[in-house]
Parts: sequence; structure tokens; C-alpha cells
Amino acid sequence: MPEENFTAVAEAEVDCLVTGGRTATVTAVVTSSNVGWEGKRIGISVQDGERGAPDRVGFSWGVANVDVQPDGSVSERRVGTCVAPAPFTEVTKGGFKVTTAP
Repeated sequence: MPEENFTAVAEAEVDCLVTGGRTATVTAVVTSSNVGWEGKRIGISVQDGERGAPDRVGFSWGVANVDVQPDGSVSERRVGTCVAPAPFTEVTKGGFKVTTAP
């Protein structure tokens, strides 16, 4: 959050990394963080831009990811292994290089 001069930082234990073409998805469980996410499973997807297009990224905490209960209440849905939303926003600084392994 540049307007607030704040950067969230986390370390996590990766439990899945999968690639396909220019896209990669990684899931992990946060082991330490400055935003209180310890123990939370997160999912991140990246897309390596092509022909000068910007790279893209998607992340589980940036979308509505809830379970609706029979009584209409909602609870946070657990992110599954190897699951992340599609890369829904452009990377504005830096980037990614996705390499598919045989």
C-alpha cells in the first residue's frame, strides 16, 4: 500500500507449484508475517506476459472467497492445494518468468 508507506511481508511453506505454458500457480501455508496470517493457506497465480504485454497476478486474499452456510451466513473458504484465482490484475513493477518443467 504505497499511499500508506506499508508493505506486507510473509514467509510460507510451499505445498504445490504447477505450471502450464506461461502460467504458474503456487499454494503455501504462511509461517511468519507482519499482517497476522500465520497458519493461513494462500494461493497465488502468475502469468508471464507475452510480446511486451504486462505480467499478471492473482491472489486468494484479493477476491471474495467465502462459503455460504444454509442459514445464509458466510465463512472464509479454505484455499485448496494447487488452487488460486486466475491472474486478474497487471503487475506494475517487476515481473515474473514462468518456465515449464518437463
